Amino acid sequence: MNKTACALTGHRVLPANFNEQKLSEELENLIKDGCCYFYCGMAEGFDLCALKILASFKKTYPIKIEACIPYKGQENYFSAQMKTLYRELVLQCDETTVFFDRYTDGSFLIRNRYMVDKADVVFSYCTRNTGGTAYTVRYAESKGKKVIHALL
Repeated sequence: MNKTACALTGHRVLPANFNEQKLSEELENLIKDGCCYFYCGMAEGFDLCALKILASFKKTYPIKIEACIPYKGQENYFSAQMKTLYRELVLQCDETTVFFDRYTDGSFLIRNRYMVDKADVVFSYCTRNTGGTAYTVRYAESKGKKVIHALL
């Protein structure tokens, strides 16, 4: 890869054995391979975990991160701990795109398509064939995007 943009997609609920260290290694490898811009959907679970790691990499690598927020107040439904993390991490993003002023049917779909359409590659943690992550992976494949499946 050479100076590429990467969309992140993954499940909101992570298994107990989710390997954050392995995720860190895979994200660092993406950066070393040329990914320099990351689109993050800001959901609980995989998105915030990946964003926390990428934010720490900003001290070492010249990367940019865009927070892609489906609607204003998305974090209001998160646990107190996740709300705090979300609010800290969104401040570390270089750009913020908010798609709707309030929840709207299709707001997540529009956010996901935006990220895929803008990205050169999609980095996915997808362990089942249903749900938003699986849809996003299929959408990326239909658009001819390179999809990298996290090996966590």
